[in-house]
Amino acid sequence: MRYGASAVADPTIFDTLSLVELEEASGELHRRIGIALRYIGEPRADEWDAEGVSPRKRVSGYVALLELASQTLGAITAAVPTPSARTDEHPSIVAAIMYATPTIPALLARLEQDRRQLASLARGRETMLDYAVATPWGTVPTRRVIVEAAIAEAARCAMALERFLAILDEAERAASADGASGAI
Repeated sequence: MRYGASAVADPTIFDTLSLVELEEASGELHRRIGIALRYIGEPRADEWDAEGVSPRKRVSGYVALLELASQTLGAITAAVPTPSARTDEHPSIVAAIMYATPTIPALLARLEQDRRQLASLARGRETMLDYAVATPWGTVPTRRVIVEAAIAEAARCAMALERFLAILDEAERAASADGASGAI
C-alpha cells in the first residue's frame, strides 16, 4: 500500500543483488519496522500521521502487499493464473488484517511470517527471477515483485514509522520542557 513519496526512486538498482542479499536487506527493514512500531506502542498505534494513516494501518497495508506478492509467486510456481489486481490496496483487506491482528505483537508476528513465506517462494524461483510474467504489478520479472514487496514498500513503511516516531518524540520533549519551565 503506497502512501507518500517513493523511498526507492529506481528499484532496478536491486537487479544485481542475489536473493540472499535481498532477503538480508528485507530482514533489516523489517527489524526497523518492528522497533519503530514497538516504540510507538499500542496507545498511539491508531493515531493518524501527517498523511492521515495510522501506524497500525500502514503496517497492515504492508502485510496485505506481502501476502499479495506471496500469492503471486505461489501462482507462478504452481503454473496457475496470478492475481490480476492490487487487492492489497483495498480498504477492506487492510481492515481485515487490522482486525485479525489486534495487537502490535500479533501484527509483527504476521509480518514476519509473511516475509518468510515470500522468501521461501522466491527461493523456489531463484533461477527464474528475471523472467517476465503477468502480475498485479503488470508484466514484470519476478524479481520486480520481490523487490517491490520486500524492499521498496518495506523501506517506505519503515521510514514513515520512523518519521511518525520522531514527531511523537519531539512533541514529548516539548511537553516536558513546558512542564519543567513551570516547575518551582
